[in-house]
Amino acid sequence: MSNSRTTLVGTPVIAAPGKIFLVGEYAVLDGGVAVLAALSRYAIAQYVPGTAPQSKVVEEAVKRALAAIGEASDALPTGSVLVDTDSFCHGKFKIGLGSSAATAVATVGAMLETAGLAIEGMQHQIFAIADAAHRASQNGVGSGADVAAAVYGGFIKFVRPEGSAPVIEPVTVPSGLHLVVFWTAEPADTRSLVEAVHSYAKLAPSSYRMLMGALRTTAERFVSELAAGRATGAVVAAGRYGRQMSELGKAAGVKIVTETFERAAALARELGGDAKPSGAGGGDVGVALFATPEAAALFARACQPALSVLDVSLAKAGVHRRSADEPLVETRGPFYVG
Repeated sequence: MSNSRTTLVGTPVIAAPGKIFLVGEYAVLDGGVAVLAALSRYAIAQYVPGTAPQSKVVEEAVKRALAAIGEASDALPTGSVLVDTDSFCHGKFKIGLGSSAATAVATVGAMLETAGLAIEGMQHQIFAIADAAHRASQNGVGSGADVAAAVYGGFIKFVRPEGSAPVIEPVTVPSGLHLVVFWTAEPADTRSLVEAVHSYAKLAPSSYRMLMGALRTTAERFVSELAAGRATGAVVAAGRYGRQMSELGKAAGVKIVTETFERAAALARELGGDAKPSGAGGGDVGVALFATPEAAALFARACQPALSVLDVSLAKAGVHRRSADEPLVETRGPFYVG
């Protein structure tokens, strides 16, 4: 299944969006809060009889969905789910917008819908199944925040307290907050970055706790600024979070904030905003935040060709059954206006 126009007739087609982190990277792995936005890049999934799982995450999602469906799964012919994630590519490169999490979510949705269970209103159940599948496919690494964005859509606040179920809530973003999502063209190895931070936590626990405490405090400040409707305050907090990510990387001996991100942040600050990595860092995707649309537009023009501005918008809906006339990729210009 190369795209939505070649899906088979018969079984339902399910879409689940990607994501960006606004704040919360690394802190969310330590019980801190993260804020994410679901983006209009979609994993498109369909159950196809007679096929085998195309990846570990699909295999795990199918297995857990069948267990959740129970006896009703006996009526399904042997097969698996095919998932198209082409919209997560920029040219020939896969970019870090959460394709594996969206794949897990879309796979679970396709399994449930094919078994006759309408997924509308089943977000909590879908998250539980897809989160378990995604974590299993990644050897237990990950917070589940990207899975939550794919399930619920929009802007969300995500916290995973140790030993407790995740807390997922929608958040309202000030109308004056404007985002530009960009790609650095630098590959990033998320697993090695996270492992380096974990190793640092064991080697220097007191220093790690201090840096992680700063990240958690700044993420909470970002949430508070959103709640108060202060776009400028949110921009300041996000910029501070990016600089604290850089400090964490230096302490752990890895480049979380690369020179490319530093240049992007410097340009954004010249225009009254700020910029930071989205995700583990080391390259890949970043987000610039501004309190005026004019500044966002200036950044989107000025940062190219060094950076590639991604044509994305907010995916207000999370996982859903896709209609026949729904566009494969929804866009609203080079940046999303909140």
